[in-house]
Amino acid sequence: MHNKQGRFTSHLIHVHSLSLHDYLLRHYYTVEDLTCQNSFCTNLVKLRRGVPNLFCSTSCHKKRDRRRRCEVCKTEFMKDDLRVRTCSSSKCESELRSHSISTWHLEMPEERKRKHFLIIGQKAAQTRKNNYRPPWNKGKTGIYTEETIQKIRQATLRQFETQSFRKTRIEVVMEEVLNRLNVNYKYSFRLENRQYDFLLPDYKLLIECDGDYWHCNPKFYPQPKRWQLERRKIDKLKNEIAERNGYKIVRFWEDSILHSLSEVENVLASYLSH
Repeated sequence: MHNKQGRFTSHLIHVHSLSLHDYLLRHYYTVEDLTCQNSFCTNLVKLRRGVPNLFCSTSCHKKRDRRRRCEVCKTEFMKDDLRVRTCSSSKCESELRSHSISTWHLEMPEERKRKHFLIIGQKAAQTRKNNYRPPWNKGKTGIYTEETIQKIRQATLRQFETQSFRKTRIEVVMEEVLNRLNVNYKYSFRLENRQYDFLLPDYKLLIECDGDYWHCNPKFYPQPKRWQLERRKIDKLKNEIAERNGYKIVRFWEDSILHSLSEVENVLASYLSH
């Protein structure tokens, strides 16, 4: 027992006498970790700040094998940068990124994940407080990459093109009115990068269904908030764009569509009679 204890103590003294550099080389990294990345070389590399170099020498770095194998489609490609993990296909790059993000979320500790999304929520909440009622994506500067922002924009444009928006309640009512009037119409019309609810192409007439809250109906909101005033400016700009392009535009309040529909139909009939 005494001898075993003595040998154990001797081993501790021996380990504690090692420098961190020597300890990493002897007890932490494997031979594979320390082997030169040049496939034609078997030399061991040195450590730099505790991390193994990729190559044992400058000459090996220059003679390195530039062939890579895509981690997604498994095809070979040539690339100098060892950090590149996929071929030039954007599909492979996107698939690997998606897999990496999913893995990152699964492996992230719950505490770190909670803090990560708490920061996002706090930024959004602070912006809502400052701007009263801003769009959902405001106040998130630095959270989304430029690539993600472009994807959001492209998805919105595809929704315009395919008319796959979910109609609001008042838009559904307006569509029923147009069907009863047996008039040719198009839902969700784009003009100079602005979206309009309905277009009547035979009459060059644009119809906007304005929610009382979002568009600040003075009947209910005589003292508009700052963001409502900004919404009014956008509506005015859309009116100017429509008129500049030779379109007539008519706006109906949510209150009118839901509670005075006969008046709405009369107004539309007057436009269609011209």
